[in-house]
Amino acid sequence: MKTIGVLGGLGPQATMDFEQRVHQVAQQLAPQRGTGGYPPMLVHYCRHPPVLSDADLNPIFPLQPDPRMFVAARMLGQVADFLVITSNGVHFMQAALEEAAGRPILSMIEATLAEVARRGWQRVGVLAFQTPQIYAQALELRGLQSESVDASVQTKLNQVMWAVVEGRAEPWASEVMRSALETLRARGVDGVILGCTEFPFVLPDELDAPDIINPIAMLAEAAVRHAMANSHQP
Repeated sequence: MKTIGVLGGLGPQATMDFEQRVHQVAQQLAPQRGTGGYPPMLVHYCRHPPVLSDADLNPIFPLQPDPRMFVAARMLGQVADFLVITSNGVHFMQAALEEAAGRPILSMIEATLAEVARRGWQRVGVLAFQTPQIYAQALELRGLQSESVDASVQTKLNQVMWAVVEGRAEPWASEVMRSALETLRARGVDGVILGCTEFPFVLPDELDAPDIINPIAMLAEAAVRHAMANSHQP
């Protein structure tokens, strides 16, 4: 099987979730023989924001990738056949990271939009960190409508992301997420993309709902299938 390079740590819980899901998907899709039924995988945990930021971790505008992202991509490109990024927003620099790695990046955004198409959604809600633009633009290019929350709710969603990353998510975080989700449902969306990889951790009871897409789950399945494609190894 092809080797997966994981540009992770953004955030750490989401990266661990991705690793677990890759192994679960491989058990379902790949012939199993001891520990050999899983795709080889190397994971790098970034311990810094993906963009240049101030001392309070606020991004500096105009946005510029942190050069350490490219160092990590080059390192993974030396050993992996393809890369994945366990963060939705970081895909804005996908092309530059691919160039640094010298390897293709399997896009979580594309894997998620493929699931949107499979479900036949036309009007799609997006809950994201900071901005829903990474999905809103991609949906618009496909002739689909997107819905997002207002600025006051977005501020609360941003706080949820940091709470999960820092291991201090409490019931308030779930309440914020459920309220935001219901706001979008009330607008008549066909479904909602959880466009921040931390959000699923505070909505565990919603993840199997037919109107929810968890992008990290889409990426895990796509990564295993890609690792298995055109491979003669178990």
